[in-house]
Amino acid sequence: MCPLLAPPQDITDCSEPVDLVFVLDSSWSLMSEDNFAKELQFVTSVANALAEQMGQSRLSVITFSDDAKMAIPLTMYSLTSEFTKKVLDLPWIGGNTYTDKALEMMYKQFDAYQTRGRRSVGVVITDGGSTDPFRTLSVIRKIKEKGINMFAIGVGMSINEEELRMIASSPVSEHKFMVENLDGLKMLQRTLVTGICPGPTKTPICSSEPADIFFLVDASSSLLNQENFAKELQFVVRIVDNIIVGARPDDSRVGVITFSTDATLEFGLSRHTSNRAVKDAILALNFTTGDTFTHKAIDIMYDQFSKFMRRSPRVKKIGFVITDGQSTDPNSLRASIDKVKGLGIEIYAVGCCEVSGAGDFDSQELEMMASDRSKVAQVDNLDKLNEITFKLNLKTCT
Repeated sequence: MCPLLAPPQDITDCSEPVDLVFVLDSSWSLMSEDNFAKELQFVTSVANALAEQMGQSRLSVITFSDDAKMAIPLTMYSLTSEFTKKVLDLPWIGGNTYTDKALEMMYKQFDAYQTRGRRSVGVVITDGGSTDPFRTLSVIRKIKEKGINMFAIGVGMSINEEELRMIASSPVSEHKFMVENLDGLKMLQRTLVTGICPGPTKTPICSSEPADIFFLVDASSSLLNQENFAKELQFVVRIVDNIIVGARPDDSRVGVITFSTDATLEFGLSRHTSNRAVKDAILALNFTTGDTFTHKAIDIMYDQFSKFMRRSPRVKKIGFVITDGQSTDPNSLRASIDKVKGLGIEIYAVGCCEVSGAGDFDSQELEMMASDRSKVAQVDNLDKLNEITFKLNLKTCT
C-alpha cells in the first residue's frame, strides 16, 4: 500500500464555457448574517475551484426572500477575484421564501443572455420549502423545458425534499443534495464542481474509500458510571483512527447517537470535518443513565441516513451499535432494524457484559441487528473492547 495522497486538484475538465447562476436563500429562517455568510463562502469556494478551468464562463448570483434580487448579473465580472469580492459583500435580506421569484429571474436571465456553445447551469441553495409551491412548480417546468441543468441543495430539517427533487435535473441522485446545516455545504464543494464540469476525471493513485458512518453508543444505567461509558467512547475513537474524516468526496463522515431511555443525536455526518474534531467531540460526551431503548437510536440513524447520506454507490453506509445489554423493547428494535437494512446500511453490532450484573446479554439480538455474523462482536468485559477488530477496508490505493 502506498502513502495516502490528496486527490489531484485538476480532477475535472471544465474547459467548455458555462453560464452558472447561484440562487441563494436570504430568508428569515437563516436566522443570522453569519449563516447567510456561509452560503456566500460556499459560492466563492466553488467559483475559486472552477476559476482556472472555466475559460470564458460567466457567473451570476440571485438572492431571494420576499422578492428576488439580481445581485450579480452574468455580464458583470470577467475576473473571478472581482466576482468573489462582490459575493462576500452581499447583505442578508430576511423575509419569506419566494423561491419561484428567483427561479423566474434566473430563467429570464438565461433567456436574455443565452449564447450558442455555452451550457446553462443553475444552483439553488435553500433551507426551507417555498412560500408559493404551486408557482414554484410552474417555473420549474419552464426551466426544465429550456434544458437548464439544475442542482438543488437543501439545508437543515425543514426542507421540502420533494420540491428539491422537482428542481433537480436528472439523474436526481447526482443533482439533489441535502446537508443538516450550513457548515455541511463545505462537504459538497468537490461534488458540485464535478457535476458542473462533466469532463473526464483523473483517478488519484491513492485515496480513501469514503463512508458515511454512525456510531450508536449505549449510555444506559447498566454501565454504572462515566468511567465505563468512557471505555465505549475510547473504542469508537480507535475505529475513527482507522478512517479518514474530511470534507472531500473521497473522505468519510462520522455521526454519533447516544441512547438510554431516550436517544440523542450528538452530532450528524456534516458537523465535523477532521479526525481530531470527531474524536474530541466523542470524548466530550456525557453518561446519561436510563433504560436501553436501542430502537430509538436506530430510528434516528434511519432518519439521518434517509436525509443526508451520500447517494453514490461507492460511498459505504455503516452503522455501529455498541451496547452492554438487551434492548428494553426488542419488538420495536426488530422493526427499526428492518427499516435501516432496507436502506442498504451495513450494521455492526458490538455487545458487552451487563456491567451491573442485571442480566445476560442476548447474543441473538446482536446477530439480528448485524448485517451478518462477521459483523458481530461480543466481550465479557468493557476493557476487552480494545481487542475487537473489524476490517472496514476504507483505506485503498488504486
